[in-house]
Amino acid sequence: MKELSEQRFEALAGYTRRPDLVTLLQEAAWFATADERLIGVVTWDRIDRDFGWVLLGRDRRLRFRGIAVEASLPSFARARASLDTAMAAHEAEPDQSYHQGDEAGAPVDFFAPIVPEARLNPTFRILLEDPRYAPARELIQAMMRFYEDADGNFIEQFQTGGFDPRVWELYLFATFTELGFAHEEGVAVPDLLLTGPSGRLAIEATSVNPPQQGRAPTPVNLAEARAYIENYVPIKLARALMRKLYHKTRYWTVPGVEDIPFVIALQDFHAPQAMSRIIMPATEYVFGVRHSMLDGKRRIERLHKHVYRRSHEPSHFFGLPESENVSAVMLNPIGTIPKFNRMGFIAGFGDRRIKMTHSGIRRGEIDPDGPGPLPFSRDVHVPGYAEKWVEGTVILHNPNARIPLDPELIPGANHEFLQPDGSILSMLPDFQPYSSGTVITLDEAATES
Repeated sequence: MKELSEQRFEALAGYTRRPDLVTLLQEAAWFATADERLIGVVTWDRIDRDFGWVLLGRDRRLRFRGIAVEASLPSFARARASLDTAMAAHEAEPDQSYHQGDEAGAPVDFFAPIVPEARLNPTFRILLEDPRYAPARELIQAMMRFYEDADGNFIEQFQTGGFDPRVWELYLFATFTELGFAHEEGVAVPDLLLTGPSGRLAIEATSVNPPQQGRAPTPVNLAEARAYIENYVPIKLARALMRKLYHKTRYWTVPGVEDIPFVIALQDFHAPQAMSRIIMPATEYVFGVRHSMLDGKRRIERLHKHVYRRSHEPSHFFGLPESENVSAVMLNPIGTIPKFNRMGFIAGFGDRRIKMTHSGIRRGEIDPDGPGPLPFSRDVHVPGYAEKWVEGTVILHNPNARIPLDPELIPGANHEFLQPDGSILSMLPDFQPYSSGTVITLDEAATES
């Protein structure tokens, strides 16, 4: 029986957590057989204050599910030894013995093209064919065993024009799994209904997508760039958020959501690299304020409308009718495929000859070298590298929320709070990337280990 890292367990089986158990049991350690055919979790009972374990095997759809359990053990050492014995006994059984009998359908390969080659999304093709992205591909394959396709069209959209929004949904799925939430199954709306040790939470994902006709404008001078970032982008973000705010089904009225925080998770895919620039325009639009420096002093401007050519939308999303039902807006400029590649690599997926360097700009307010933005560069492939799914997340809290979001529900994120005078109070983690990129290479001359 070998020990698993938390990241490896999260990728392979973290999605097996049940809402009725995450508030009762705390995971203490993770183990597996040498071939990872079986996975075991040693648990600690929060109420009885004793130990137990859960043994997981793959069902007919290749999802890890519970096949044996033990409880009321007096120590971690006893629980580990008991799990080791049970794992050895079950390892001798055939795969069919782990099947549950209630699986609907056969295993699904999300990377087997189901549409003509001409319709495949270019980034999907890179993910499918480029060996440098094997960590992301293998990680997503593991995750998708557990992803419930409530809409019934996930695979087709993932392979074609809906690739980016579907990756954003998978990012949210992974982030809240990492934070210890269990996903309540059989829920069509909102996208995620979650139960965790600190409470329950509802998430609805939305995104800004490329124009159906033509392309987004390309600024050619400073004036056009300013109009683009201060008005064109906020108008696009506004329309994506308002589609969710005024959806025919008001999400906060859905049974199970009425009395818990409701968060809209927003990403921008309207143009290449648009997501890397989302923080400033989204913050200005959602809060309805713009901060700038004038003669060395901070200037706060209240925003009322965004106008770009013939398009316009009111500013201040949290001031719109019914917006009090939205607890917060969630962003992450780095919740993209390179993030999956880094997280997959540190979870043990992909060719070990891959080299990755993650670099960009981070916030420096709590750094002794701050307070301005600071550059960073980190080699992902070196021993000891650590990263969390939540890293890079920004939460814009609604000051008028009917049900405020407790920041402790999303630890590790950057939480932003609008103050009455228009200033913004930031609750920052130790490391908060503002924007970044990842250089990925494959040393083909090296021997894979």
